[in-house]
Amino acid sequence: MSADDDQDIWNMYARGVKKLGEKEETKEAPPPKSKNIEPPPEKKETATEERAAEEKMETLLAAPRAPSFVPAPAAPSCLYVPPAPPSCPWKKEPLDLRVERNMSLGDVVIEAKLDLHGQTEASAYEAFKDYVETQSKRGKRMLLVITGKGADGASVLRANLPRWCDVPPFDSLVLAVRTAAQHHGGDGAYYVLLRKRGA
Repeated sequence: MSADDDQDIWNMYARGVKKLGEKEETKEAPPPKSKNIEPPPEKKETATEERAAEEKMETLLAAPRAPSFVPAPAAPSCLYVPPAPPSCPWKKEPLDLRVERNMSLGDVVIEAKLDLHGQTEASAYEAFKDYVETQSKRGKRMLLVITGKGADGASVLRANLPRWCDVPPFDSLVLAVRTAAQHHGGDGAYYVLLRKRGA
């Protein structure tokens, strides 16, 4: 065997020999040859499935929805408001402080009394008119007129009597009107103070 043959054999042997600690090289596998593989076709819905989906959506849209809030019932357009009593004591002229105090406490001498409780507005007006004119002619001054409080405090007479005293023929005869003290009827009665004769 010649020296060249020995060298070839050695070279072939040396190619398979690795140094200590050296990792064997891993050869990556070549990528597979593409065979023009197409992705699987997407599943298409049939006409029946499409129609079923549309019907389900229509049903959901047509279903009644619960309101997010319940509106409060509207108030009646026309409510009866009972006549309110005067917001402040009726008076034509300022009274003496002592007289005001005595009337507020009910510390007065009642010279005549009229009870209008239960009468209609028309009959009460005529009775009050005759009463005031008669007592004025007699020289009386401190009158007590009972009107009643009415249902729920809505007495028409109680609301109207101070208004009557502000117009003829009463305006020339009546000096002041005040709500009576509790022991004389309270909110259901009035003190009517007449003017002095010739004043």
